[in-house]
Amino acid sequence: MKNILKRFSRKNEKILRRELAFAHMVIALLSLGLVTVLLTVGSQSDIFDQTLVSIACALLVVVAFISMTIVGFISASKSK
Repeated sequence: MKNILKRFSRKNEKILRRELAFAHMVIALLSLGLVTVLLTVGSQSDIFDQTLVSIACALLVVVAFISMTIVGFISASKSK
């Protein structure tokens, strides 16, 4: 019975790690997509303040970088 529980918990850990990496990848891709949209729309119209658009883009790039770093650490680390 203990062996079955250990095997089951290892599978759940692998699935959890894979889904966490996938979620961070989605966050990174959405951040980069939003940066593209903000830069395109912000540069073409006078509605948006250029300073705020550039600050928002810089923060989104930081979020994307952190998420990609987390994905790298999750993928590189091996479960026991």
